[in-house]
Amino acid sequence: MKYVIWGAAHRGRLLYELLGKERIAAYIDSDPVKREKNFQGFPVIDYAAYKERYREYAVIITMVFGGGVTDLLERDHIFYFNVEQCPPEFMGYGLSKAKRALKGKKLSLPDRIILYGSTLYTVLIYEKLQAEGYQNISVFLPSYIKGEKRGMFSHMFPDIHLAQTCEADGAAVLLTEKVKNPESELKNAFVMDIVDWTQYVPEYHNPKIESLKECYKGKRCFIVATGPSVTFDDLECLNRNREFCISMNAIFTCFSKTKWRPDCYVILDADGVLLWQDEFYKMKDVPYKFIADCQPYVDYTQLEDSCYVYHSILDDFSIKNMLFSDDFSRKVYNGSTVTYVCIQLAVYLGFKEIYLIGVDYNYATNAKNHFTEQPELDEVFDGMSGQNRIQDISYIAFQKAKEYASNHDIKIYNATRTTCLDVFEQVDFDTLFSR
Repeated sequence: MKYVIWGAAHRGRLLYELLGKERIAAYIDSDPVKREKNFQGFPVIDYAAYKERYREYAVIITMVFGGGVTDLLERDHIFYFNVEQCPPEFMGYGLSKAKRALKGKKLSLPDRIILYGSTLYTVLIYEKLQAEGYQNISVFLPSYIKGEKRGMFSHMFPDIHLAQTCEADGAAVLLTEKVKNPESELKNAFVMDIVDWTQYVPEYHNPKIESLKECYKGKRCFIVATGPSVTFDDLECLNRNREFCISMNAIFTCFSKTKWRPDCYVILDADGVLLWQDEFYKMKDVPYKFIADCQPYVDYTQLEDSCYVYHSILDDFSIKNMLFSDDFSRKVYNGSTVTYVCIQLAVYLGFKEIYLIGVDYNYATNAKNHFTEQPELDEVFDGMSGQNRIQDISYIAFQKAKEYASNHDIKIYNATRTTCLDVFEQVDFDTLFSR
């Protein structure tokens, strides 16, 4: 089976490496500049060309949160996979460590195997087991796969035997897709979870981060985002009062104009890690730098001791169910915004009062969205802006953070001067300091 990959960018490159060139027919991309040349040696086409010449192939969507194309494919009754339904490693998260940990690893399985799932990962595991000599393999599609989608799956993969019921006596049921409460469909089955790779990659745990757990228990901190409402006077006030600060992304662009420095620097975005890696070495006066393991083309082993690499998770399940990590040393959930990661860090460090500033939450295209001039990592995927979708998801993430904080006696306040975020109690920044 060959695939057409939607998105001629770094995720498309990753799939090229994971699938192999013999499994790819073409790439789709809406950017006309990319269509003027090949990508990874394959033609880059538009959607019309796909429907005309490549429709026999399933589409793999690589863009964040579907990139706006899911509805398009549904409308035209085209079978597709979303790479975000695979383990996050398929998008580069922790991929280097996973490769080392899983190299040569084989599961001991009985002759009869049932795969629970409906994703690209499900199909790849099916093919891998077949190649290893297993013959009695079937796939049990989750109950949410109904009607037309079930028929499309059978049509696209006619050689895959679909189990009508999950009769697991004497079989190994391998969970290849994260769904909520699969137990209701897998009653009395012995289930082995092979979709959550965190249990197989011990290197995701960072003992250096664990040593910081609750080291600021009961204290307060400020999470400094980069929205345009932040002023240099605000930063000087934080510096003067020696407040513990966590900041992010391109905050370093303001360092030449202020004595203030954050105590913790956090970066989540894969493009940002690649773009700004040289800046990590220049932040000599920032004690802790937390860098996501999201970029497979960066050598994390070369980072200095003040850099703490954390395992970031972005997948369809964690977004739809909005998970919050209570162990930053092992895994951290994306939530579509680095501010959500900063909140998880602040909680892990033990802070009981968390104040947000610079979370204006009113992103606008072609407008000033940061208080300093900095590279704009605009969330554009395959030529289509995903910012509205990201903002919607981040709102749910903030709601989850509030829920978690309330259940753990933690207070989160929004001290942003001008904000459209109404999840947290708003407070006046100027009243937080003694005169």
